[in-house]
Amino acid sequence: MRRLLLLLFPLCLWAQTYTELLNLLEKSNSYKSAKELEGASESLYQAALGKNLPTLDATLSAIEFNEIPNMTLHLPSFPVTKADVGTRRHLEGALILSYPLFTGFAISASIDKARFENEQATLKLTNLKRNLAMHVTQLFSAIITEEKVIDALKSSEFAINQAYQKAKGFYTNGLLAQSELYAIEAKKYDIEAQLLHHQNQKRQLLNQLSLIVNTKIETLQANSLQILEIPSGNGAKEIALNEREDLHVMAKAIDVAQSSVELAKSKNYPTIAMVGVLKGQGDSLELNGDGYTNADKSYVGLSASWNLFNGFSDAHTIDAARASKMSAFFNLEEYKQQVTLEVENTELEIKTLDAELQSAKLEEKASESYTNLTQGRFDNQLISADELSRAIANLATTKAKVATLQSELFNQSARLWLECGWNVFEKKVLSQK
Repeated sequence: MRRLLLLLFPLCLWAQTYTELLNLLEKSNSYKSAKELEGASESLYQAALGKNLPTLDATLSAIEFNEIPNMTLHLPSFPVTKADVGTRRHLEGALILSYPLFTGFAISASIDKARFENEQATLKLTNLKRNLAMHVTQLFSAIITEEKVIDALKSSEFAINQAYQKAKGFYTNGLLAQSELYAIEAKKYDIEAQLLHHQNQKRQLLNQLSLIVNTKIETLQANSLQILEIPSGNGAKEIALNEREDLHVMAKAIDVAQSSVELAKSKNYPTIAMVGVLKGQGDSLELNGDGYTNADKSYVGLSASWNLFNGFSDAHTIDAARASKMSAFFNLEEYKQQVTLEVENTELEIKTLDAELQSAKLEEKASESYTNLTQGRFDNQLISADELSRAIANLATTKAKVATLQSELFNQSARLWLECGWNVFEKKVLSQK
C-alpha cells in the first residue's frame, strides 16, 4: 500500500484527508485482532509442515523392585535352586527416532488444509480492511456533509441577523408590525438551534470515526472530497467477481473442505512407520548393564497398522466432508449473485444521485437569486419580514441538500470501488490521490 508521510500527534490528529484516514485503518483494534489470528494460522501451517519431518524423543526410566528379580531352577538330581536374574534398581534410557513412511496421504492433506486456512486468514484480514474502509468512507462523507451544512447555516445566521437588525429598526420607527419582528426573531432562533444540532451531530460522527481508527480525530479536510470516476458497462461486476477478497475467502473454504475429504479418505489406507532406537540399560545412570543382561538394547524396526472395520465410521466421515464441500460451493455461488446485485444497486444509486445533484444545484442557484431579490424588496419594504426569513431558511436548506448529495455521491463512488475489492480500490483510488 502506498504510504503517506503523516504528522502524527500522540493524542489527536488534525485536518485529516480521506487518504490519511484510510492509512490509519491498521491502527484499528479489530484489524489488530484479525492480524493476530492471521499470525496464529501461519503458526499452525508451520506446525503442519513439521509432520513431514522425523521425530526424535528421549526417554529415561528408573525403577526399584521390592525384591531382587530371581528365577527358580528345577534340575534333575539337584535340589530346587533360586538364582538372581537382575538387580533391585533398574534404569533404562533411549533416543527414539521415528518417521512416518506412509499415512494414507493424511499428512499432505493436513498440510494443504492448514495452508488453505492460512491463506483464508490473510484474505479475511484484507476483507476486514475493505469493510472498515467502507465504514470510514460513509462517516467521512457524513462529516463533510455536516461541515457544509454548518457553513450554510452560518451564512444564513449572518443574513438573518442582518435582516433582524433592519427589521428591528423598522419596528422602532413604526414601519413594521411587532408580529413580523417576532416572526423573523423566531426564524433566527430556529437557525441557531439547527446550527447547534448539526455541530453536535458532527461531533458524534467524529467520535465514531475516532473509535474505528483508534485515533482521536478533531476535524477533516473538506477539500479532499471529490467525485471518483467509476467503471463503465459491466466492468465493476466483472472486477468484483474476480477480485473481491470475501469471494476468495469462500473459494478457499471449498479447498479446505476438499482437504478434509482427503484427510477422511486417508483412514482407508494402512499406516507404515520406521523407528530406530538407541537404548541402554543398567543399574546406574551410566546405563552400562546390570551384570545380568546386555547393556545395549538398541534396535531398528518397521510398524504397520490398518483398520479393517470400525462400524462404517470412516465412510460416514467421508460423506460428511463431501457434503461440507458441496455446501461451501453452493454458498459461494449464492454469494456471487449477492455481490453482482450489490454492485448493480450501487451503480443505480450513483446514477440517481448524479441526477438529483444536477437538479439541486439549479435549485440552489434559483434560491440564491430569489433570496437576493427578497432582501432588496424587504429593504424597500415591499415584502414582509416573514417572507424574507423563509427565503433565507430555504437557501440554507438548498445548500444543505447540495452538500448532502455531493457527499453521498462521493460515498457511493468510493463504495463501488471498494465493492470491487480492496486491492482494486487501493490501485484505482488511493494511488491517484
